[in-house]
Amino acid sequence: MLFYGSIGGCIAAIPLALLLVLQCSSNINLKQQIFYYKEWEKEGLYLHVWILKKDISAGNKVTRSYLEKKKIWVSESDNRNILTDIHQITGKRAKTALKKGTLMKSDLLYQKNKQKNAKQKT
Repeated sequence: MLFYGSIGGCIAAIPLALLLVLQCSSNINLKQQIFYYKEWEKEGLYLHVWILKKDISAGNKVTRSYLEKKKIWVSESDNRNILTDIHQITGKRAKTALKKGTLMKSDLLYQKNKQKNAKQKT
């Protein structure tokens, strides 16, 4: 009788042991992922940026009504082109058609001087 009880205990212990090993490996993977996220976060920063609320056709002026402010994480290499001041965006014209949700960057808009020069050439 004791023999059958110990066999039953072993049969039940095998799946439990496998679950324990699976949980330990999963825990190790999560710790590594947290470590990588912390390192990644050190290489970037959170910025308040301007996102488009609706589509804009090429050549149209960007107004305040088109924009929405959001806080996002940006890597150090990408933050040079991102416009964070609304005065750098409003009143300028879009170089190409821009879709809703587009992050406003300096290369998407004509600078005022360039726009005036383009009108004078035509």
